[in-house]
Amino acid sequence: MSKSSRINKSAQKKQSTLMYIGIGAAVVAAGAGGAYFYFAQRSQATKGILGAAAVIPQEAQVVMAFNTKSEPWNKLAQFGTPASQKLLGEGITKSPLNSLLVQSKTEYSRDVQPWLEGYIMTALVPNAAQPQAPAATLVIAPTRDRSKSEAFLSKYREALTQQGARFSPKQYKDVTYYESPTRDPNNSVVTADIGGQYVAIATSPNLIQQAIDTYKGSNPSLAKKPIFAKIYGSANQTKIAEPLLQVYLDGQVALEFIGSQAKLNLNESAITQSRRELDAMTLTGGTQKEGLRFEINTYLKNDNSNPLVNNEAKVLNLLPQETFLLVSGVNLYQSWQSLVAQAKGNASSSQLIDQIRKGVKDATKLDLDQDILKWMNGEFAIAAIPNNQGILVSPGFGFVAIAQASDQNAAQTALDKIDKAAQSSSGLLPKGVELKQKQIGDKSVVTWAIANTNVATRGTLDNNFVFWSMGDLADTFVPKPANSLPASSPFQILTTGLPKSNGGYFYLNMTTALTLADRLLPPEVKSNPNFTEVRAVLDAINGIAVTSTNVDSKTTRLDFLFTLKPTPGN
Repeated sequence: MSKSSRINKSAQKKQSTLMYIGIGAAVVAAGAGGAYFYFAQRSQATKGILGAAAVIPQEAQVVMAFNTKSEPWNKLAQFGTPASQKLLGEGITKSPLNSLLVQSKTEYSRDVQPWLEGYIMTALVPNAAQPQAPAATLVIAPTRDRSKSEAFLSKYREALTQQGARFSPKQYKDVTYYESPTRDPNNSVVTADIGGQYVAIATSPNLIQQAIDTYKGSNPSLAKKPIFAKIYGSANQTKIAEPLLQVYLDGQVALEFIGSQAKLNLNESAITQSRRELDAMTLTGGTQKEGLRFEINTYLKNDNSNPLVNNEAKVLNLLPQETFLLVSGVNLYQSWQSLVAQAKGNASSSQLIDQIRKGVKDATKLDLDQDILKWMNGEFAIAAIPNNQGILVSPGFGFVAIAQASDQNAAQTALDKIDKAAQSSSGLLPKGVELKQKQIGDKSVVTWAIANTNVATRGTLDNNFVFWSMGDLADTFVPKPANSLPASSPFQILTTGLPKSNGGYFYLNMTTALTLADRLLPPEVKSNPNFTEVRAVLDAINGIAVTSTNVDSKTTRLDFLFTLKPTPGN
């Protein structure tokens, strides 16, 4: 059985155990705004994640953590529209976790807050003695008052006993733990006080014993694992001031775990490659003044021999401030080559790449790799810009593609061939396309015209950039926009705190996008209840920005910023 299958099996097996283990995890965490799983440590001088990881077995493959302080979570109440806040409240009220809290008959302020210190955490740990068995779950919460945390555990067990649990005390070394069977023969519900420092709840007595051994130092801890220690021992591990959430994925299971959560059927060659190359992945989430901030870091085992270069994108200066959607980056040719290399050994991926190549060949008579992409090793951007002229009157916007050409002759040859393909009756456009010269400022461009209507424009810009755009959209950025995108207030706000030197942007001005969506979507879609709920969430978002950055030769990072509208009154 593959690790991916074991992960899925583990999730299925735990469903009947959730009534037990979920109550404990939820009750402990709920007072800070949800289910929190994070790290803390009182028995050592070291605090935070590394201190808490001293009690987690080194075999842990998935670690999820949430800050339990109420202050950073309270900041979430500063964002959102009344509709989105109401939707969020209804979701929490109807959630299984809230139901479990009610069943447990415990209250955070009364039963948890008096003893909980700092953070709590959960870890998914495989069974070393039985590798084929589902992984077990361990929840750890630090305590500053042993008598009060023991009282909580007693009340927790009493609540489960009323629901059918049968706890019996067991002794391991000098620690007493309590174990009850569940309806799932593969899982138990186990509680323990470890050294008066931690409240522990697990789905396996063996895992509780491992945690005890780890706490005592006879079992290697996650804190001593080189990659884990490197990540969480670094003062610059995150740019988020006080993270709400942190997730650690071991490289052996990272890709398949993500695939299982997203219900993706990943191919084995991709999984095998990720195990060979990936050391770990982490996710960190929190708030900043503008909204929600997330970071996803990928750590390789070996140096990346051919990393993409970070730079302050010149291509953005070629776009007008009205641009509401942007995807940019560096070196399309290198990225394409990487995709081709990764597809080797996977029939479906190779077939898809061949189909793309064939589609380009049939439409333009050009070789995608050699004629088009080979000279695209500089910056590039694909952007959407509002426009109500010519053929863009109906949609209200158009697209432009811009690429920096390392070989101007090759670029010009490719564009000439694409022009001819546009004129062909078997091309992508209706028959009758005429090529016409047009002067915009000091730039001479080529338009694709049908009758007297321009359907597209292409040409060259400064710094060896070439472009293709829809309709007369070129009039908004050729020869150079009066006000460029990076200088605009929306772009500056929506990218606040993100790295300026990076490997590429994704940028979406949600306010403009929703205005256009209202114009284009038919009434039956907008009146659909599902769309209404989605729209309530989208209405709370001013925009989304993402950057990709090479941190060092082994580390890449994606930074996400969801800029949110302030709640009325804030």
